[in-house]
Amino acid sequence: MFQNNPLLAQLKQQIEASKEYVEGVVRASDKSYGFLECEKKSYFIPPAEMKKVMHGDTVKAVVKRDGDKEQVEVDSLIEPMLDRFIAQVRFNRDGKLQLAVDHPSIKNLISANVQKNVSEKLENGDWVVAKLKTHPLRDDRFLFAQVIQLICKESDNFAPWWVTLARHEQPREPVPNEASYELHDELGREDLTSLYFTTIDSPSTQDMDDALYIEPVMTNGEQTGWQLVVAIADPTAYIPEHSNIEKAARQRCFTNYLPGFNIPMLPRELSDDLCSLVPNEKRPALVGYIETDLLGNIVKPARFVSAWVESKAKLAYDNVSDYLEQVENAWQPDNGETKQQIDWLHQFTQARIQWRGENALLFKEQGDYAFELNEDGSVKGIHVEYRRIANQIIEESMIIANICAAQFLAENAKTGVFNTHSGFDPKNLEPAKNFLLDTLATEENREQLAERYSAERLTTLNGYCEMRRDIDAFPEKFLELRLRRYLTFAEFKGEVAPHFGLGISHYATWTSPIRKYGDMVNHRLIKQCLLNQQAKAVDESILARLQEARRQNRLVERDIADWLYARYLAPRVEQNVEFECEIADVSRGGVRARVIENGASIFVPFSTLHDNKEEMDYRPEEIALYIKGEKAYQIGQTVRVKLTEVRLETRSIVGNIIV
Repeated sequence: MFQNNPLLAQLKQQIEASKEYVEGVVRASDKSYGFLECEKKSYFIPPAEMKKVMHGDTVKAVVKRDGDKEQVEVDSLIEPMLDRFIAQVRFNRDGKLQLAVDHPSIKNLISANVQKNVSEKLENGDWVVAKLKTHPLRDDRFLFAQVIQLICKESDNFAPWWVTLARHEQPREPVPNEASYELHDELGREDLTSLYFTTIDSPSTQDMDDALYIEPVMTNGEQTGWQLVVAIADPTAYIPEHSNIEKAARQRCFTNYLPGFNIPMLPRELSDDLCSLVPNEKRPALVGYIETDLLGNIVKPARFVSAWVESKAKLAYDNVSDYLEQVENAWQPDNGETKQQIDWLHQFTQARIQWRGENALLFKEQGDYAFELNEDGSVKGIHVEYRRIANQIIEESMIIANICAAQFLAENAKTGVFNTHSGFDPKNLEPAKNFLLDTLATEENREQLAERYSAERLTTLNGYCEMRRDIDAFPEKFLELRLRRYLTFAEFKGEVAPHFGLGISHYATWTSPIRKYGDMVNHRLIKQCLLNQQAKAVDESILARLQEARRQNRLVERDIADWLYARYLAPRVEQNVEFECEIADVSRGGVRARVIENGASIFVPFSTLHDNKEEMDYRPEEIALYIKGEKAYQIGQTVRVKLTEVRLETRSIVGNIIV
């Protein structure tokens, strides 16, 4: 009777047209309800509707109103939060397999089965990779998943490494070695084995890809400059361009340096042996000759050659630093030639540091936090490693080598893998300018600074460098930290462009081809230019993969560190330990503080900072929290924090600020 009834169809259309639809992302709460976060508004999701979705799902929903109250009824799934995911095995009382998703906001246990190719027997607590198979909004069924890979057993002390690598789909094994390796040389190699090259590295380093030799440039019996000779390991001599090793390196893009060990981009036989510039062994290398005056200015284009080199000594950072800093009872060079090379490199480095301070930008010394591990993977301790003078020798030598390589590639190849950074995000130029003026300008100099910090000037390399030097002279750390929020990200590009972060107009790394695929690409391009061959433009897919791999590696490093910090600090909660911290962020939820002595990140909820929420005012433009109208906490501020809780299952560390 009602079939094909035009009045009924019209009524349905009218009802549908009267509905108010919104799209957003589901945010679960600690209770059974949740919220739909839309572009401009948040809507309440009642418990019955939350059973249809999970945290992170992107959904379409219908707004329902009852007086002043608003809530939503979920209509359809746009994109599920889960597809491939990491979980721990949980067997219920009936012995049925369930999965606990490794995500702090997802509480749902998901029923699952096991893919046939997973032969290992699963036990409670095992770490697995799974795929979501059904979703209530997509299949009119419950959530259901399938285990596709066993990562490791719950008892594996190295679970932080294996689980994190699996999460980011990173390999945990080196590239397999080939049966043999042959040298493929189109260029003739100069014999530079007589030059007194040395390497400076950590004592444990096996994959040494750079060695240095330096000598004064003399004119009419007086020193007028320096000639730095940079020898870089040449793995492309052993790797045909379309080989399996090349394909693996292109996928990995970087050697993954993790606490306790690394996962090399190349087979270890190449990275740690045949290509590594180990002492007293003849090795193939790509060599750059760089000449500067005594002030550190590059005085002529660099010259590149294919060569044989032989490192005469493997030196250690701390030993060389102790010697140069004249530490009591310090290590001493074992012969005059080594001593001469260290002394000359030191003088050259001081000139280059001064040059960069005046003409580019210098790095601010903050130190790197290093985990000291026991054999079983547990954390023995965490210490800060600072860049000492020997580290700066290598740093300055590699920076000038990479500047010269970029200039060579830009002029001769017209392409390359260039490291670039464009400074401020265009949409943030006006806010950045206003922030600088509001912070630094006085009534007397505001007009002058308005020109100095104009949006047009901040988009130039010189203007940006001037602004950064102004910031470096400013005593409060807040200014620098706040400006970082206005910056864009560094990028790999196939054509030359400035690197504002370094304050340099040309930059292309070629000094770590054992560890970076982009450096291998630049090696091949330099060789093509030396052979007078037409260089082929770098494929955009290579640049995109480099960008993604760099992002993944940083996430891997962060996630493993979070896990190790949680393990390290968990036993110390009962000790009521307190730490000196620096506020790293202020958000609507609370304050995140970085422990100065070990780098751990402690979250301080807003609810612990003041007992009256109405008297608290979060100001995102200042990254600050005001209480009773007065600034109480701001990014860059030093505070003392008491450790109160460590949640190992979510790797979260919580504390209270001691007033």
